[in-house]
Amino acid sequence: MNRGGDRYGGIYAALPDAVTAGGFVAVWASPFVFGPLSVKSAMLTMLVEFFLVHATGFFTAFGSDRDASRLQRIAMLLGLSLFYVMMISAFAWSFHAWWLLLAFGWLLVGKIVWVVQNPKPDADSTSRQMAAWAGSVVLFLGGCFLTVAADIPRWGMTAAVQPRFGLDMHSSGLWESQPHRVVAFGVVYFGLSCVAKLVYGFVRGRRQSVSKP
Repeated sequence: MNRGGDRYGGIYAALPDAVTAGGFVAVWASPFVFGPLSVKSAMLTMLVEFFLVHATGFFTAFGSDRDASRLQRIAMLLGLSLFYVMMISAFAWSFHAWWLLLAFGWLLVGKIVWVVQNPKPDADSTSRQMAAWAGSVVLFLGGCFLTVAADIPRWGMTAAVQPRFGLDMHSSGLWESQPHRVVAFGVVYFGLSCVAKLVYGFVRGRRQSVSKP
């Protein structure tokens, strides 16, 4: 295995998280950088990520069930998706943001394609996917706790401009009443996800270069 290929592979895997983290930094510094609803979109992005993190573990487990046939695994994925569609639809309706369902649908399509292409899942591949999912759970919960408990600066998201974010300032929800916290959460979560993927790609490349002359 080429060490350079592994290194660049890690960079490519981390690139989407780096771009997303950069987007959250931009919103934190200038809350209307992507339009009048930049902050609301950032908050909904973290909501989508919560569902994706929650669902990925189940989708990976069902999609990698070596005792089930390909059709059985697809049927389990479709049945599980109905549960998530109901929850996401409620949020999509309340926020008038139906793109939440499109994001979830993209996840489902990706998992079904993986099942179709892998009639007999590889144990090592499944283990890596489950380890990656567990890591994302730790990062998500840790980032959420940090940005809720810590004193987070508002930066460009000052109280003076907050009424223009399109959120309920009097809501009992922390993310709506103090939206700078959820934007900081996005910076922490996607930033650390980027770093974790870079480190994993580097370590894996080193191990493979040592094991193969």
